[in-house]
Amino acid sequence: MPPAVITSSPNTEPEGHESSQMQTLSAMPSTISEPSDNYYDVIIVGGGFAGVGAAIGARQALPSGGRILLLESESCLGGAGTHRGVYSLCGLYTCTELPRRTVGAIWDDLHKLLLETGATGLKPTRHRGVFQIFEPEGMKHALDMLLAERDIDVILHAPVVSATRCPDSNQVTSVAVQERRGTTTFHGRAFVDASGDGDLAFHGGASVRYGNHGTINLGTLSTRFGGLNNPKANPSSELWKQAILAAKAADPSLAARLPKVSSVQLRLPQSGDVTTYLASATYDARDARSITRAEQVGKAQALEYLRILRRLPGHESMYLVSSGPNFGTRESRHVNARYQLRAEDVEQRTRFDDTIAVCGWGMEWHDETAENWASTFTLPPHETFEIPLRCLVSIDTPNLLAAGRCLDADRRAGSAARVMGTGLATGQAAGVAAGLMAASAGEGSGKFPDVKEVQRILRCNGAILDSDELPEGIKI
Repeated sequence: MPPAVITSSPNTEPEGHESSQMQTLSAMPSTISEPSDNYYDVIIVGGGFAGVGAAIGARQALPSGGRILLLESESCLGGAGTHRGVYSLCGLYTCTELPRRTVGAIWDDLHKLLLETGATGLKPTRHRGVFQIFEPEGMKHALDMLLAERDIDVILHAPVVSATRCPDSNQVTSVAVQERRGTTTFHGRAFVDASGDGDLAFHGGASVRYGNHGTINLGTLSTRFGGLNNPKANPSSELWKQAILAAKAADPSLAARLPKVSSVQLRLPQSGDVTTYLASATYDARDARSITRAEQVGKAQALEYLRILRRLPGHESMYLVSSGPNFGTRESRHVNARYQLRAEDVEQRTRFDDTIAVCGWGMEWHDETAENWASTFTLPPHETFEIPLRCLVSIDTPNLLAAGRCLDADRRAGSAARVMGTGLATGQAAGVAAGLMAASAGEGSGKFPDVKEVQRILRCNGAILDSDELPEGIKI
């Protein structure tokens, strides 16, 4: 079993021409006291599943009233699951014949709230992987409830635009968000970057990189179609693929406009709408002009696909309910951490003595250089793989952790560990560690917690940390 020794991340690619809005501070106060409402023990940037997990984890580490703030740039919690149209939680289960849970009690709490509004089913669904489909409006409400029950301060419409770093301790001390009335600054002891794009780490002067060695996992634009609730429609991924291929064969000009021909289909549990991920484009997730072009291309593609699919039996009344609203970014910045999870760790199921989560999702790579922009999906050979705490801890910013898709992993390992269900688990672990760090700030200003204590709190709160201790499989 590899020891939990702090090691340098093997990939320390610089960000190139980018410059952050980082400020420096001569010293960080050893204690944070009120009356100011803008001082917190733990600050989390990003309200997706990793951010929600981090907020819950921080509360588990600070059960007696520590102040926890979650900042989200969009209008709701849920991240890709609500404002990028990814209505499937991947990584909650293994992808085996009898799927086994890999995410513990934190999913139980969320699942219960979703069931109360009929926003999801009792069991997951299988395509090439196993995932839980949900209705986005029910998910938004459930996530609001989950954090309100735990006394987490949530501020929406709050994109981070700068951060302050103490040059003496190399710690982040505050973040600033842009409101329509101007910028507002929040001060904290410990921070979690769950933004998906490494925004906090970048602005805070931490070591980050964009993608892995010049490659990025291709993004797609979710498209939600209605008008398919009739017995003649019977949509399927293969039926749509053949229709798109036939249309491209008849009209060669479509080859450039519609590069992708196949995708998973999600039938939503209440509306019966079908969501798919055909519309695709290459873009730089850090660059507003680049994203704008991708959004425009993706929306045009969505209508082209609709025109083709309406020719199928039972699809005559099919219509586009919505796209996105934002492009689904699979990879952006990574925080360079104390360890980089590698494909070999996934393939060999490396056992770590600082494991904080297990994942059963496959290495899923979407590639614009492949024919028809096809993706590959390689399941873990040993059913699951383990994720160590070191992948979440910044290599050069002691009070900063990362969770979700901006944790440190190579191209292939990151394509598996990035998914939203696993993000709940890595977020929970990052939150627990940040909470413990904040609690010790008076003793040493951000003393990194003992790994065993992080694991103890996770286990006490129902997290799954050992691949050999998964629950029994279920029939789906």
